[in-house]
Amino acid sequence: MTGTVEWICNFPMTQKNGIITPMRTNRRNFIGTTFAFAATAGCMAPRCGTAKAAKPFSLDGRCTLRMPVPGIPGPVNFFVVGDTHFGLHDARDDKHADNYKRMAQWPSPKDVLAKALKRAKDAKTDMVLLVGDIISFPTLANLDHLRAELDRFNIPWLYVAGNHDWHFEGDSGSDLEQRSRWIERRLKPLYKGENPLMYSRLVKGVRMVMIDNSAYHVTPEQLAFWKAEAAKGDPIALFMHIPLWVEGWNITTCGHPRWGAATDPYWEIERRERWAERLMPSTYAFREAVFGTPNLVGVFTGHNHKLMVGQEGNALLFSVPANRDGSCMEVQLSPA
Repeated sequence: MTGTVEWICNFPMTQKNGIITPMRTNRRNFIGTTFAFAATAGCMAPRCGTAKAAKPFSLDGRCTLRMPVPGIPGPVNFFVVGDTHFGLHDARDDKHADNYKRMAQWPSPKDVLAKALKRAKDAKTDMVLLVGDIISFPTLANLDHLRAELDRFNIPWLYVAGNHDWHFEGDSGSDLEQRSRWIERRLKPLYKGENPLMYSRLVKGVRMVMIDNSAYHVTPEQLAFWKAEAAKGDPIALFMHIPLWVEGWNITTCGHPRWGAATDPYWEIERRERWAERLMPSTYAFREAVFGTPNLVGVFTGHNHKLMVGQEGNALLFSVPANRDGSCMEVQLSPA
C-alpha cells in the first residue's frame, strides 16, 4: 500500500506507542484532529496530523477513515457499526427474565442505530458492516427491533455476532455451546443463508470477510477460510467483534498471550463458565496469518466501546467506538 491514510474524528484523540485512543478534554475547548498514517511499502508508521477547524464535541461521534487501496477500480464507501446494545424485552421472553435482568439496566436509545443507518443511507454507502453486540441479549424483542430498523433503511448490510448477541447470563454450557444454541434458535436469519461463523462478500473489488471470534477463539476451519479468501488476491478487509491483540491492547482481545481462565475478570458477574485455560492454537495462527496478508486493507472490530487504532507490521487495526453512544465509522477507500 502507498499513499496517506487519514483518520478524521469529531472528537479529540491522542496517540501513544502506536495506539490512538480518545482523549479526555473540556468539550468547550475541543479542536478536531486528523491522524495520518504514512503508508508506504514496508512502513505504516502512524503520526499525528495538524488540527482541523474547531468543532463542538458531541456524543454523536463521527469518524471517517480515508485510505488509498491498490487494485480497486473506483471508490468504495462502507460504514462500520458495533456495540449498539439494544436492551429490549417483552412477555415473550419472561422465562428468560433472570438471564437478561443485569444487562437490561443499560439499554441504548431505540433510535441510535437508525441514526447511523440514515448517515450511511445519505452517504450512498456500498455496505454497512455490523460487527457485533448490536443487542445485549437474544430476546425476540431485540431481534424484532433490529430487523425492523435494517428493513426500514433498505441498504446492504452484513452481520457478525458479538459475545452479548448470543449470551443469556446464567444460561448453561460453555460460550461455544451457547453461541451455537442461540445462533440456531434466534440469530440465524441475520446471516441471510451464509455460514454464521465465516463468510465473505465481494463489494466493488474489495473482499469483505466476516469471521465470528465472539468467544475469543478462531477455529482451524475459520483459519483455513481466511487463508483461502486472502489467496484470491483481492484487497481484503476483515470484520470481527473482538480486536486482534497488538502490544498494549488489553486482555479482552483475540490472541492475547495471557488470555485464559487465570485472567478472566468477568465470569462471575456475567454468570458464565470461565474462559478455557488458553486459546486454541489456531487462534494464534490466525492472528499471524492476518498480519501477514499482503493484500490486507484493515481489520475492523468493536467490543471495547472506544476508538482504538493500532498496527502490527503492515497491518492496520481499527476498533470502532460504541454505537450505543451515537458513534459509527465511515470508511472511504479510493484507488491508489
